[in-house]
Amino acid sequence: MARTQEQNDKMSLATKHKIIEAGLSLFSRKGFSKTSVKDIAQTAGISTGLIYCHFSTKEELFSEILKKTIIEMSKAVRFPEDSNISPAQTFARFTANLLKDIQSSEDLSDYFLLITRCILEKDALNLMEEFKKSDLLLFENTARLIEKGQELGEFKQGNSYKMSLMFFSVIQGITDMKLFMGDKYVAPETSDIMTFLLK
Repeated sequence: MARTQEQNDKMSLATKHKIIEAGLSLFSRKGFSKTSVKDIAQTAGISTGLIYCHFSTKEELFSEILKKTIIEMSKAVRFPEDSNISPAQTFARFTANLLKDIQSSEDLSDYFLLITRCILEKDALNLMEEFKKSDLLLFENTARLIEKGQELGEFKQGNSYKMSLMFFSVIQGITDMKLFMGDKYVAPETSDIMTFLLK
């Protein structure tokens, strides 16, 4: 029996998803220049030709993966919108959600790693500019939240921007260690991360 158009579309989407997942894993670990279309095809378990049915070039695939990465990262690093809770509660909830996402998501660590690689290797800098703007805005919003917590006596005194930078450096380190340690990775608690902030 011939497949219906709906079945063909589902198969095509499933194949595209495989390609994107394989590309994300390889680009984040090996970088753009050291990852070939053949590598991606082998990891996805499909033919090289099938990749070109979905993406005309490696650059096009990389661009789509990076756009997806930026969207997913923006979702992951968003503060809860609740004006009725204190800065300490807001920060704790944000940290808990982030740690939960890192623990449960197979892709989030790869997203963090891919962004780092793009910055270090200067891959797709035109796409990175928009992410850098939102990233800097997040740093600034975090610093402002820390300042508010300091004013209320919830957080330790200190340079709020440096403290914001330290927080995200710790999160970056956690995502890297999850990839490095594999099954031996043990997720930290929210209280472990909050120690440097709370009085």
